[in-house]
Amino acid sequence: MAIENVIMMDVVGKIKYVDKFAKDIFLFNDIQIVDAMHEIDSGRFILPIREENMGELLGFAQLESGETMMDEKSFVKTVNKLNELYRGSLDLDMVSLAKGDNDLGMALSKAKQFEKNLVLEYGEIKDINDRLEALEKSRVAYSYLDELEANMSELDNLENFSYSLGSVTKDNAARLKSIYNSVTSIVFHVGNQQDNEEVFMIVSPKDLEIESQRILKALNFKPIEGFSTEYTDKPKTVLSEIHEEIKTLNEKKSELLVSLKIHLEENRKDATESFNTLSLYGNLNIIKKYMAFSDENFYFSGWISKRDKQQMEEIAAKYPEMIIMFSDTNSGSGKPPTKLKNNWLFRPFEALVKMYGVPSFNELDPTPFLSITYMFCFGFMFGDAGQGLILALVGLILGKRGVELGKVLFRLGLCSTFFGFMYGSVFGFEEIIHPLWLRPFDEINTILLTAVIIGIVMLFVAYVYSIINKLKNKEFKEGIFGKNGICGFVLYSSGLGILGLNFGIFPNAVLFTPILIGLAIFLIFIVLIREPLTNYLTQKRPLYEETASEYYVVNSFELFEMLLGMLSNTISFIRIGAFALTHVGLFMAFQTLAVMVQNGVISVGILIFANIFIIVLEGLIVSIQALRLQFYELFSKYYSGDGIEFRPVNLEINLS
Repeated sequence: MAIENVIMMDVVGKIKYVDKFAKDIFLFNDIQIVDAMHEIDSGRFILPIREENMGELLGFAQLESGETMMDEKSFVKTVNKLNELYRGSLDLDMVSLAKGDNDLGMALSKAKQFEKNLVLEYGEIKDINDRLEALEKSRVAYSYLDELEANMSELDNLENFSYSLGSVTKDNAARLKSIYNSVTSIVFHVGNQQDNEEVFMIVSPKDLEIESQRILKALNFKPIEGFSTEYTDKPKTVLSEIHEEIKTLNEKKSELLVSLKIHLEENRKDATESFNTLSLYGNLNIIKKYMAFSDENFYFSGWISKRDKQQMEEIAAKYPEMIIMFSDTNSGSGKPPTKLKNNWLFRPFEALVKMYGVPSFNELDPTPFLSITYMFCFGFMFGDAGQGLILALVGLILGKRGVELGKVLFRLGLCSTFFGFMYGSVFGFEEIIHPLWLRPFDEINTILLTAVIIGIVMLFVAYVYSIINKLKNKEFKEGIFGKNGICGFVLYSSGLGILGLNFGIFPNAVLFTPILIGLAIFLIFIVLIREPLTNYLTQKRPLYEETASEYYVVNSFELFEMLLGMLSNTISFIRIGAFALTHVGLFMAFQTLAVMVQNGVISVGILIFANIFIIVLEGLIVSIQALRLQFYELFSKYYSGDGIEFRPVNLEINLS
């Protein structure tokens, strides 16, 4: 339940082993590849200066990026062609191939054989499809002129006139009609298109064609394609010719498809082998794109988990003369990515954390805290055993179908079910079971007070997270003296103590009030002077980054905002109790309506609708409110979310 430690791995190996090493990286499947050329140019890829490393060191002077050398497109082109031929029915299993020895040359040879055996039929079918597409355009175009008695050759060979066919919207058609007299063309309305546009034939004198085209362009005139000089007869005759050609081509296409299907099934096994091998080598070429190359060596960089260091050393040991180096996050190897490590219960909630931002590698992972508090708050606000089970069931189904938020919904549903038993509520009815704790409407003050106490506990934990994060990052000014640091935490606790004493919560400790007030005033002063105080203690000069007057004016307003925020943050959690009451009250309103109609069938219908309405609408509202508490009241205190997500190789490489 933490952010996993990652280290940078730099590798130098002989070019003859590059394919096998790329396979190992592909199979390892848990490494974020980094552009080795960039690492070398930035000075982070550093080889030890030793006599046995001189060849690799000298290779730095003649490096070439894999980006310019590797090309996976030739593989992808053939893979896509095979995939298209078999309509996506080939089984993809690159992992099995990567574990064994496979001959790329043989795979390419098989692919060429497929092209030789199949591409003739496939290419002819493609040509037929292209021709059918062109014929369809021609059929549509000439259908607008089917009443014309002149031959198309006569129209195409007019000496002084030109014609065009196109469509405009109805609004622009009205404008065109209104300016008929000013248009230097003859305009014929010849039909309508399915998209509610009107089609016109425009005949213009060639000397005035440019002027006519300008007017038509202003009306967004869209020329209709499909006319061809190969058709010289009357439009009706042309349409008949097109119809016959389409019929002939479709018959030929059907015959070719039957033949192609037979050939495809006969060659399915070989096609699958080539499909997988070429897909694998396409992926390997993408991996090699991130490498740098000299005449004799390849250079590779990537982030791995620290616990995988030994496994990578074992992989490198298989290859003679391979050099492998590791550097941790404190050695200037760039900003490390964040790799989250959570158990099955908390892992689905990582999606909610990432909505705010990815944790930085040097801060605490907020996922466990968010998971527990989010589930608790949702269940507290939406406590119903029956409705909770429905949510859990829906979440379970969605989760099985790969929807990550479905797994979150499943857990929220279980928490809702738990609090349903605590409240004694089943599908809104409170007469079926006895509550294990209380009924919200019977104990309103208890519900609201409990909500505030829950909020205070959550804020305490948020302060602790904030203090740890800031001290880990050596931000001592904010970690110790800041509003979300130790001073801020003690000040908040003092304020709660003062309120508790004055409201009689601690009746025997009233004498502590002056002490707490004095402590609060002292801490307010410390927070106010935190910058000069920190600079003085660390002997840093000057004490202020700006002028003293500017500093105190700005920080006085920040101090007021901090005190107001402490109060508003605490009171904000009262909404947890308020929504718990709303959940009960909403069903009571529907229940009253069901009784009032005095009709059994209608009453049952109202109660069913009430449950559906509450599950969908209120469930959505409650989940948003619980998330709002996390983001605005808690994350704003301790979480930065400015990290870079760890993306293993299988997330970066996608040929589909």
